[in-house]
This record gives sequence, structure tokens and C-alpha cells, in this order.
Amino acid sequence: MKALCTTENLKKGILTAEKIIGRNLTLPILSNILLETEKGGLKVSATNLEIGLVAKIRAKVESAGKIAIPGRIVGGILSQLGDGSKISLEEKNQTLKLVTDGNSAAIKGVDAKDFPIIPKPESKALFEVGAAEFQKKAGNILAAAAVSDTRQELTGVYFEFSENQVALAATDSFRLAEARIKLGKGKAGDDYKKYIAKNPAVIVPARTLSEVIRAVTPEDESVQVFLSENQIFFETADTLFVSRLIDGKYPEYKQVVPKEFSLNILVKKEELLKAARLAGVFSDSKSHEVRLKIEGGKNKATVFAQSVEAGEGSWSIASAADAPKDLEVAFNNRFLLDGLNSLATDEVSMGLNDSFGPVMLREVADGKPQAGYFHIIMPIRS
Repeated sequence: MKALCTTENLKKGILTAEKIIGRNLTLPILSNILLETEKGGLKVSATNLEIGLVAKIRAKVESAGKIAIPGRIVGGILSQLGDGSKISLEEKNQTLKLVTDGNSAAIKGVDAKDFPIIPKPESKALFEVGAAEFQKKAGNILAAAAVSDTRQELTGVYFEFSENQVALAATDSFRLAEARIKLGKGKAGDDYKKYIAKNPAVIVPARTLSEVIRAVTPEDESVQVFLSENQIFFETADTLFVSRLIDGKYPEYKQVVPKEFSLNILVKKEELLKAARLAGVFSDSKSHEVRLKIEGGKNKATVFAQSVEAGEGSWSIASAADAPKDLEVAFNNRFLLDGLNSLATDEVSMGLNDSFGPVMLREVADGKPQAGYFHIIMPIRS
């Protein structure tokens, strides 16, 4: 194998693949990245048997071949190289030689025939979504997914399909986020309608979604989605991801979403973020509790916290509110910050009914809460 490409193209493919692999003592081959030539360039493959990736790299190929190389080593080398130069790759006797700007490295590889086969879609894409919208909205909800495997279904993102859109939801039982994404120009074909008639929803591992949105670039116009019985594929212009689906029943989360609120306040996002961060300095190290007090009829809110170990502090912010009376709510400060950071507008809406019910955060445009995305936080009962 012999090829020539730019350092930025090689880095993009290899470093994306490196994030997929992990240290696998049972199957050491999974710590490697498969690099092989194909018509018009190079192909990079990586898998941990739960997520697989195949990325295309534009390159000039002089001779064909393939090699599996340790991801940690090649990734470590490429991460230190700048862009804007050419890099040559040549494989001999299961060793890959990299040469760029007069510098060289020789990486010992392993036999490529031992690398597992990564599945490919067996039919055309069921639907597509705009890449920028998918990256933004899918990224917004990921913080709400559970990290612990105690309930595996909560470590995933719930995809619910309808004729013109797909709803993505994530929850760890303490917070909940939902985003609705319109289908792209290839929407609602007969195959899609047949699929959703039998499979109205699937659960996708949150880690898979995280890697997909990380790989989306400004040059990508769309993300195509393929589905089989127990796998999902996401494809951008240069990268294909495949992942298992999570088998389980997702909670009926819509039952906890309030249909209306007795109190809606509008606040400047940066002001509330600053107040929450400052109050968080004094929050208890275990509960991370901060409290929000809304003062009836005063267009004012206060964020405060206290703990035996740190002391106490409070910070006031302006709020446009229709609050007939005072209301105080306690939050896990990390959850509050995550929710606020998922919103893109300068002004945000908070919908509340009482001190213990769900609190909904939404983006605001022209003074009104916007549909399409919300983030719910369950208050701390104390």
C-alpha cells in the first residue's frame, strides 16, 4: 500500500475513528484501526463491536493494500501534526511508514485479515435530516441521558417517528429533554411509512449519537439514516456509523410533561447562568443544591445557596414574570446549568406550577417560548 494525502484529511478520519476504539483485552484487534485503499482514496474503519465507523479520506493512491494499526499510536502522532502539508503512507511487512515535512514514523501493525467486518446498510436510506439541525438538536438533549447502566434504556436516546418529523428524547429520571427535527427532502417515502407502521420508535445508544454529531462538519448538508431489525446507520458525506439498538421499553415520558403552567417567567440566559454559577460556589458538594426564588409582582428573581462547609451567597436577576405570589424552587445546579447551556437564545422561558413539579426551559423569540425543543428539570424535594 502506498498513498499520499493532506495531513488534515488523514487526521479527520483517523482521529474520528480513534474515539470509537477502546482497550479490549479479550479482542486486542479492536484496539486497532483498519486503513485500506479504495478507488479514489483511503478508507478508515474502527469498531468496538457496539459502534462501527467507516470513513473515506481523499488521497492519491499509488498502490493498493491494507493494514491494521494501533489507534492510540497513530492518533497520538497525528494529533501533534499541523494542517497544510502532505503526508505519505507506505506499508511494508505489516509496518506503516508515515513521512511529512522531512519527518518520519514507522508504526508496527497487525494482519488486516483479523479485523472484524463492519456491517453496511442493505437498503437505501429510510429518511434524512438536515446535518446542522440534527447536530444542534441531538447535541442539546444528550446531557439528559443517563450514564449508569442500571436502566439500560435510559442510557439511550428515544427516536419516535412520524410522517414529517422525528422526535428525539432523553431522560435520566431527574431531567428530560425533547427535540423535534423535520425530515429532509428524501422524507416519507413508502419504505419509511411501512417501517414506522411496524416500528414507531427505537432507542439509540447516547454514545453513538455523541460520536455521530461530533463527526458532522459544516460541509455536510444532510445525515441519512438507515434502519434494520436491530441496527441503525448514520451516514454523512464521508462517514458511515453503525450501531446496535437498545432493546427495551422507554418510559412514557410525555406523561410528566405539563400541558400548561401557572407561572411563566422570561430571563436573560447569561444573567441566570452567571447567578447559578456564583451560587453554585456555595452549594452542598453532594446535592449541588441552589434555590431560585421568584418574587411576586416585582419582576425579580434571586438565586441563592448555602452550605455548612462553604457559607452562603445570593444573586438577583431581572425577570419578566406574571407571578401573583412568591415561589421558591430548589435545583441540582449542574442540571440547571446543563439545561440553560442547551438553549441558543439570549432570552429563555421558565415554566413552573409549584415548588415540586417539573420546570420547563425553552428558547424565546419575539418574547414568546418556542416549540421544537424543551428541557425539563425535576426540582429537589427538601
